[in-house]
Amino acid sequence: MKRLLLVAVAALALTGCAQNFDQGPEGRVTDKVKSGKKFYLVVEPAKGGEEKKFRVSKYDYHDCNRGSKYPKCVDD
Repeated sequence: MKRLLLVAVAALALTGCAQNFDQGPEGRVTDKVKSGKKFYLVVEPAKGGEEKKFRVSKYDYHDCNRGSKYPKCVDD
């Protein structure tokens, strides 16, 4: 019984930590926005069009600076 409980707790801990947000368009980061514990990047698409603001993990937020290429800044 204890083993089953430990497995269940471990599974919940792993799924609770994972953040999976939709990827934004390829382009240049023009702005970064932090709202409470939510992080956003604003990207000007490489193929033209309007800027797009989308939510990212705090790690992606810190990895991508203004002027960097998205999503390359996440992968580096």
